[in-house]
Amino acid sequence: MSERIWDRFLTEKDKRIYQLAGYGKRGGFGKRPALFIIDVQYNFCGDAPGQSQEDGVKQYRTHCGEAGWKAVPHIERLMKIARAKNLPIFYTQSERRPDMIDSGVQVGKNHRGAEKTSVAGTHATQTVEPLAPRPEDILIGKRKPSAFFGTLFMSHLNFLDVDTLILTGCTTSGCLRATTVDAYSFNFKAIIPEETAFDRFESSHAMNLFDLNCKYADVIPTDEVAAYLEALPVRESNPGAG
Repeated sequence: MSERIWDRFLTEKDKRIYQLAGYGKRGGFGKRPALFIIDVQYNFCGDAPGQSQEDGVKQYRTHCGEAGWKAVPHIERLMKIARAKNLPIFYTQSERRPDMIDSGVQVGKNHRGAEKTSVAGTHATQTVEPLAPRPEDILIGKRKPSAFFGTLFMSHLNFLDVDTLILTGCTTSGCLRATTVDAYSFNFKAIIPEETAFDRFESSHAMNLFDLNCKYADVIPTDEVAAYLEALPVRESNPGAG
């Protein structure tokens, strides 16, 4: 990938400092990955492909436009390989109680914290059908950006002996970013297949991928991640149980 998605947003000084400071070193893959699908819900993607973002935000304020449905086939590709290799697959769904009391300070920052399109168990907060979780997958309901915050996510990763997280979904500047930074902080190798990430704002998407690739994760083509997963042996079930 000679030209990256963030290149058009960088100043000439940014490019010089990037080269001089040596950011963006590849961290590489580990041996025991898990696939993580973050918040790929109807209220982020819209109910079906083809709807403009301008129309979509009238129904769901979190609507990311065509970027969401464009990412779905790339995530589905990795999901199918992960299933064939018996790799752990995690999902998050960003959701709230019907009374919204668990929105916390979000109610003061944006409209989402008080709207019924965020209520747990509704159509809006379900993972889109092409990526729907299976009973053997691990689904995490969360209230804050990072999947690590206030959840059992770390406990599951420890039990399953995971060393690498393949992070997909949305939004690049929000929950994907927060989870990636925490994964890095907990010393997991973090991989973001570029085509599987999306955001509602093009500039936020590009610049957050740039920053994550600089410091916290390898942002690389989905083809490369797929080749890595394909080369792995089929994983034994629940290695942590031994």
